[in-house]
Amino acid sequence: MGAGAISPPPALSVIVVNWNGGDLLALCLDSVRGATGSISAEVLLVDNASSDGSIERAAAALPEARLIRNNGNLGFARAVNQALEVAAGEFLLLLNPDARIERHAIARMFEVMTTDARIGIIGCPSVDENGRLVPGYEISYPGARSQVVAAAGGDLPHDVAWVSGACLMARREMIAEIGPLDAGFFMYYEDVDWCYRARAAAWRVVTLPDVTVAHHLGGNSAHVSPAETERRTMVSRIRFYGKHYSRARAMVLAARVGGAGLLGLMWHLIPASASAAHRRALGSDSARLRAGLAGLLHGRMARPND
Repeated sequence: MGAGAISPPPALSVIVVNWNGGDLLALCLDSVRGATGSISAEVLLVDNASSDGSIERAAAALPEARLIRNNGNLGFARAVNQALEVAAGEFLLLLNPDARIERHAIARMFEVMTTDARIGIIGCPSVDENGRLVPGYEISYPGARSQVVAAAGGDLPHDVAWVSGACLMARREMIAEIGPLDAGFFMYYEDVDWCYRARAAAWRVVTLPDVTVAHHLGGNSAHVSPAETERRTMVSRIRFYGKHYSRARAMVLAARVGGAGLLGLMWHLIPASASAAHRRALGSDSARLRAGLAGLLHGRMARPND
């Protein structure tokens, strides 16, 4: 290539959001290096103010990666959106830093995406650290269990309601139409929301049963207390209900979550003085109560079109 020639854009942009990912981040990036094969790819690392040295080690091990550093923990969705703004690939792969993608998975996902222009999002099952298969997808949405998607068997790609953001490939054309991740979800349910919006815009969301990603479940979440994880999950679930169903359904869910937390606090409070298990349960009860109250407060203050 002559001097001054412009290199063609990569076919794939791999986006990894890190927050104190430890040694798992290096393993993740090493798996990406081996799995991209002949596909032209770039790697974008977004770091949410890690303090464990993981991002420095990763940058040294993969100097060609594009690094975006944040001064605080902006959450998963906002961090991904930062990378989406500068990514050059036609396809975008979101990969958790605690995940390792098997060698042929990226090529297989890429192949399927290129054979059907209406596939907007594709994912695959996960294998946890104990070797157990975790689906990594659902055929219905939370709170709408009757709205299932017929799923075929075998090794063929099949349509699902949503796939996990731990390993998710998206098409740029789809993102241009429906928008990036909803940054209102700090963590959890942003992948469900994205897939919901994609299907609503007539894009296919599919999973591949013949490839997997090894996912050390809770790798990043290990730095967050179980109670805080519970709170974040419930807050995002309530927000999903309010966004896609109705404010009334979100308020009902918030009341149920908060009520369950309050009853749990009453049940576990006295035994907690003598039992570590009850003390741990108190933390989850408190998290549910706070999430429920926050949901009720937001629901009452929300405008009709929020």
